[in-house]
Amino acid sequence: MNKFARLSVVGLGPGDPELITLKGLRRIQTAQAIFLPRSRERGQSIARQIADDYLETTRQQIVELPLVMARDPVQMMDGWESAADVMAREIPTGGDAAYLILGDPSLYGTFSYLAEPLRLRRPDLLIEYVPGVTSYSAAAAAAGIPLALGDQRVAILPAAYEDEPQAALGLLSYFDTLVLLKAGSTLPALQVALTEAGLAEQVIVAERVGFAGQRLWRGLNDLPDGALSYFSLAIIKK
Repeated sequence: MNKFARLSVVGLGPGDPELITLKGLRRIQTAQAIFLPRSRERGQSIARQIADDYLETTRQQIVELPLVMARDPVQMMDGWESAADVMAREIPTGGDAAYLILGDPSLYGTFSYLAEPLRLRRPDLLIEYVPGVTSYSAAAAAAGIPLALGDQRVAILPAAYEDEPQAALGLLSYFDTLVLLKAGSTLPALQVALTEAGLAEQVIVAERVGFAGQRLWRGLNDLPDGALSYFSLAIIKK
């Protein structure tokens, strides 16, 4: 009988190491090999920054995977194929490994692009997902507001892919709360759209929630000019 290896895809949460779940921490601590995505453009691994205190470099094999964070699917897939080659080679036969990812693996989690190429290379591999705290739930907690109550409805969109903020705000006709993720670059246009819609005071903007330097704004009055960090989001309440 073949002995299976296990890969745990661990959601690290929004940035605060204390928001890693107990299950996620156990999977990190028992892993023989740890894989950390690293942006080729930024040259750093955000996942490593979050989990670094929990890694045992003398016992565990720590592998950073340089990936292209781009909209071009060809560029992205080249990176994923290369990463799959490395992981297939380094995951111990019959052992435990962990792939650490910012946020929650099931919500715009980039590992989904890697799963199939990896399975093709390692048919002995069992992949399990450990959920993580989302950035918008952490932002709502920091602001002390509910995302939804009773029968209220919530919509979640990646703002970086929304060309017209006005169209996104139109969803408030059907939803009570609108969450716009990765909103940093679209914030100037979003400010205009919110003001025109009379929603300037109905928004929470959070930047780098869970990280050192976290900032939170209630309404648009005190927002700085220009774009914010890529790790920014907006919660708009109808």
